[in-house]
Amino acid sequence: MNTGRNTLLIFIVSVLLSACVAPTTIASNKAENYNKEPKRIFVLTDVGSEFGKDFFDSFQAKLGAIARDCGAALEVSRISSLELDEKIHLNKMKMFKADTIMSVRRNGGTRNEYGIFHAIYNVKLVDVQTNKAVWRADTNFYRGGTAIPIKERGEALAVDITNKIKEDKIFRSCEIIKSKT
Repeated sequence: MNTGRNTLLIFIVSVLLSACVAPTTIASNKAENYNKEPKRIFVLTDVGSEFGKDFFDSFQAKLGAIARDCGAALEVSRISSLELDEKIHLNKMKMFKADTIMSVRRNGGTRNEYGIFHAIYNVKLVDVQTNKAVWRADTNFYRGGTAIPIKERGEALAVDITNKIKEDKIFRSCEIIKSKT
């Protein structure tokens, strides 16, 4: 009988641990003289290359929803590591008439036998008018246990990045989103 209880206890503990995730940490730097609030943001990203299409789709959807809540239009262009013609993104950006370019690029991470569980993203905002970087961030993001749906983690990355942008007073017309945990 004890064996059954011990097995059940081990199972419950492992489920609880697989639902845990380390919090995202973000270090950022904002140009002191930048006081605009972006209204048309063009995003260049390779997000999804590490955790898959569902992760990317939920990241993109949540990022767009947050931008709309903050009074901005947003278009995302996904970059492939095998892409030969990078002008395609420049043409999309020009057609969108962006005032701000955001790049979210994976810049490292940690992998184990199951795949990547920690990704480091370099995030940058460039003011189109001045063609200068106005905000940068190094983001340490953790996949978390497999009990957490990958779509939720994609949304979490979008929330974490935009919350930092709000904290740094770039988005000023919207509220910080409270964490689910």
